Amino acid sequence: MKLSEIRPCDNCGGKVAPQFYLVRGTMALFSPQAANATLGLTQMFGGALALAEAMSPDPEVVKLASDHDKSLQSELFLCQTCYMGDVNLALLNDKRGDAEERKREEKAA
Repeated sequence: MKLSEIRPCDNCGGKVAPQFYLVRGTMALFSPQAANATLGLTQMFGGALALAEAMSPDPEVVKLASDHDKSLQSELFLCQTCYMGDVNLALLNDKRGDAEERKREEKAA
């Protein structure tokens, strides 16, 4: 991470130096096709899930949205005090997304 990418704590606006927490999040979705294939093989192999996953055409049943589109990953900077405190990550993530959108609009104008 470059120095130019560092920003204050996304929760309190305080400094993050000398150490901070970078919380990354992305949506995770179950793939019905992959789940059905793996579960079907599990039944065929008498409940042996490990064998079914080894033989499945797509054993990765949970797909991460950010694997397909990096813009779907969120990053939050939290100072140690905020990380150890009571933080609503969903609300904070929404606030961070709004700030990023305003920043893009300012650049476009």
